[in-house]
Amino acid sequence: MKPQFVLVAGLLAALAATPACAAGTGGAKGRMYKCIDGKGKVYYSDKMNPDCGNGTELNRQGVAMPAREKSQPKPAAGAAAQSPPMAKTDRDKERRDRALMATYTTEEEIDAARDRSLAIPEQGVKIAETKLGKASQRLTALKKEADTLAAQKKTLPPHLLEDVAASQKDVAGLEADIAQRKAQSEAIRARFAADKQRFRELKGTARAASAGSK
Repeated sequence: MKPQFVLVAGLLAALAATPACAAGTGGAKGRMYKCIDGKGKVYYSDKMNPDCGNGTELNRQGVAMPAREKSQPKPAAGAAAQSPPMAKTDRDKERRDRALMATYTTEEEIDAARDRSLAIPEQGVKIAETKLGKASQRLTALKKEADTLAAQKKTLPPHLLEDVAASQKDVAGLEADIAQRKAQSEAIRARFAADKQRFRELKGTARAASAGSK
């Protein structure tokens, strides 16, 4: 028996005895491949070498198996689903455009609606800023008292330390509240600015269509 057939038999026996090992190394269970490199040297393995120029799959008896047809790549799962979302987006846009034209007749009405929407967050900013001013003054006074005691090398009373910590917390909370309300106001302005721009575009399209029909 030629050495390469002895090797085939040995590998087949090993594959039959240890299928888990073959699967762990990336080879399909029970399969073996014959590879011939560019110099004509023959190799056998339980997995196909990607560098093999001439490879053949063998069955358990070492006989070459018919070539398997390569399966055509399947389209990505999201490829077929791309059209419906786009169509839905178009429908949503048309619905928003109809609602915009049905809600407003002039740009001044959009500005008035914007100002009404801004009233609550802007009023909240004013109230929070007033509270912040008072809280900052209290914190400054407490820190001054603590600095005076420290300069006199006196122990700071626990209640003073607690008041300073509470005042610092109040100041930080009010600053965060003001920042949030200002961000809300900016978002409202941006939304109405976009609506106003779209209103102009739709009005221009409607006027152009009306002029063209005359």
